[in-house]
Amino acid sequence: MKNTKQLYKPIAPLIILLLVLVSCEGVLDLNEDPRDRVSAEQVFQDEAFAEALAADLYAGFPFNGFNSPGLRFDGMLGHHDFGTERSFEFEGCKTHGGMDADSDCDGLWDYEYIRDLNSFIQDIRESELSEDFKSRLEGEARVLRAAVYFKMQTRYGGVPLVDVVLDPFEEVAEEYRVRSTEEAIADFIDTELETAAGMLAGLGNPEEKGRVNQWTAYAYKARANLWSASIANFGTLADNGLTGIPSSRADEFYQKASNAAQQVINSGAYSLLQGGDPAQAYWNVFIEDSNPEIIFERIYNGVEINHPFSHQNQPTPFSEGQGSELNPTLGHVMSFENLDGTFTNPDLGPDNLYEDGAAPWANKDPRVHAQVLFQGDLYAGNVVQSYEGLDPTQGETNPDNIISEVGVSHEGTPTVGSASSNQANHFRPSTGFLLYKYIPDEDILIPDDREDNNWKELRLAEMYLIAAESEFELDNLADAAEFLNYTRERVGLIPLDASTITRELVRRERTSELVFEGHRWDDLRRWRIAQDRLNGQIVQGVRTILHHETGQFYFIPHNYAEPTQRQFRPEHYYNPITNGRIEENGDLVENPGY
Repeated sequence: MKNTKQLYKPIAPLIILLLVLVSCEGVLDLNEDPRDRVSAEQVFQDEAFAEALAADLYAGFPFNGFNSPGLRFDGMLGHHDFGTERSFEFEGCKTHGGMDADSDCDGLWDYEYIRDLNSFIQDIRESELSEDFKSRLEGEARVLRAAVYFKMQTRYGGVPLVDVVLDPFEEVAEEYRVRSTEEAIADFIDTELETAAGMLAGLGNPEEKGRVNQWTAYAYKARANLWSASIANFGTLADNGLTGIPSSRADEFYQKASNAAQQVINSGAYSLLQGGDPAQAYWNVFIEDSNPEIIFERIYNGVEINHPFSHQNQPTPFSEGQGSELNPTLGHVMSFENLDGTFTNPDLGPDNLYEDGAAPWANKDPRVHAQVLFQGDLYAGNVVQSYEGLDPTQGETNPDNIISEVGVSHEGTPTVGSASSNQANHFRPSTGFLLYKYIPDEDILIPDDREDNNWKELRLAEMYLIAAESEFELDNLADAAEFLNYTRERVGLIPLDASTITRELVRRERTSELVFEGHRWDDLRRWRIAQDRLNGQIVQGVRTILHHETGQFYFIPHNYAEPTQRQFRPEHYYNPITNGRIEENGDLVENPGY
């Protein structure tokens, strides 16, 4: 389903034509940003040129994941879900206490991009193009601008609010140099998205997943207001108001979040992808581009716009790169609900043999099998052999006898699986579990920087979860359960009702559904539970052992030794403004604790 990849193909030649035409007039230096040289009179007299500049704005948008150029850091970090996976970057700035006044982890302080959006909004508004065309493009740009301010809010709280084009030759007014309160930023985002939704009403096409429409505006409005509601509910209001939102506004923001999510749900423009095997249906959401569940996605074409995610994360024997870079943890696998509604976990250790590598978790929420590759699973028609040792003991198992040597066989059976972390071509330590979410299994040896699987930025399932969480916090338990059951029932979990729903179940369902999509870090922070969940956390995995005599497996839990302790300090609920930014703009005030 690659139809929306056509969205930008006609636009690239237009950008080239635009550069040629203007440069011939002696206006454009090709070594400089054309947006600083092309006048509104030239560009905004032609809809095609205006569309070309709009495409440029989309290209710079800071999507959550893969390697979007809008992210000013390694794209791989964009959808780590801290506390649920182990990666080689274990000295990570976020989880290991590295964030300080000189180190802004996963920072986003992009006022150049905001300037470009402000200029575009002003120029399209003042053009003489058709009113519907102007309304659509202005609405799109305002959604992008509000979404960027929201992404900044989640990092810093209040930030300078610049929603006009500033004259570079005049002194910047104080109101644009100082930080607005977080409450003011939250209100601006909410109002902007409501206004943009109105401008886009009836003009966008929900099937064009690579550009925003009125429902995208409501989806971001739902996400942003849920954040602000949580900050008001669980956060602390600083004396200067730059971080925190008054607790008296929590219910107001929860209601706005629920209302916006329901606008998207009730629009009929999107539907949950389901049917057939539940694990397969869930996995398909992230493999099938532009499927009916997707509201907004980052479009890749595998050529000029590409990413290396599967190249880096295919099981090692089938990867052209290092493979298996991200590994889900044992704690994550164990966290899933059982199909009978319980949360009991299988017994592991050498006294417990299982017929295959996924058997201990066979009765778990099917989403775990769509997110994780276990020993013996099929990948692109190949068996994933991730066992890390062979026990040759006859009769009872004996872990003291385990043989775990690459290139050594016992009675014709390799003592180490080809996908094991023990293999010489497996450069990264493993938890025993391999990532499957996002990884297509049609081909092996996917080349580097040739992938065209789209990044799913917004999808309908999140809207149900936002409505459920908001209604729960508003004490509307029956409504909360009804919304939560949409994602639960898709995978065959027992429905909840007003008597069985709990905050823990609401949050667990959100994690089970959205894990590895870039939400977990923000969720831990907005709920103000990051200190409890991250400090002192021990990352666990399993050693999967083949018992040769029976052909069965047992699993030995083990702690993954990271060189530095996981640490989250109170100030880390917000990113630092940083000394560097304050040196550039003395009107900025640092966040508490830095």
